Amino acid sequence: MSAEPREAHLAGVASPRPRRRGRPPLNPDGEANGPAETTPQRLLRVSAELFAERGFDATGVQELSDASGLARGALYYHMKSKQDLLHSIAAGLLDEVNERARRLAAQDAPVVDRMRLLARDLLRDLATRRAAWTVVQRDWRALDPPRRQEVADLRDEYEAIWQRLFDEGADQGVLEPVDPILRRGIMGLFNSSYLWIDDRGEVPTDEIADRLLRLLLHGLARE
Repeated sequence: MSAEPREAHLAGVASPRPRRRGRPPLNPDGEANGPAETTPQRLLRVSAELFAERGFDATGVQELSDASGLARGALYYHMKSKQDLLHSIAAGLLDEVNERARRLAAQDAPVVDRMRLLARDLLRDLATRRAAWTVVQRDWRALDPPRRQEVADLRDEYEAIWQRLFDEGADQGVLEPVDPILRRGIMGLFNSSYLWIDDRGEVPTDEIADRLLRLLLHGLARE
């Protein structure tokens, strides 16, 4: 793909793609783990909330300034454009999810157990960072072509981790073969949960993940 230079888009925040180590992880509220939220982290959090509520195109710079508590001059110190914010939200979130998914998929455990770990991890993230996931799922196509391709590659990377587990299960005879059409349907089953899942709901997110995986593995028909 044609990639843009890998440099920071937000002052004090590393560009998502080269970050494999060193970028502070985010807690479920979108804040860095630690005693205080930094200005760039606050800007990313409130931007995700505004984009999720109003849409990327409908959110103005003045609204970002008001919500973040940054004057316009300070705002432009931390960002070059709204595109930078959208890119950092989408690519940063997917980069983190992919990093965890690679570790979980590589564990020494039966393939179905690793699928369960992936499903639980994804639904926990969807439930606790709904604003950012809304932006990722709905607004990522508003990115310019190079950055849109980068986010598409990250999405494909995540699906490829699942595909390797599907293929491993099929080779072992414990799963039916999964082709790209089925994979997209399966991923849609999990990914669309951001529309309704709530980490404060009556049913824990791990149980929801287990139910969806059980539906995937066994279907609805009675034996």
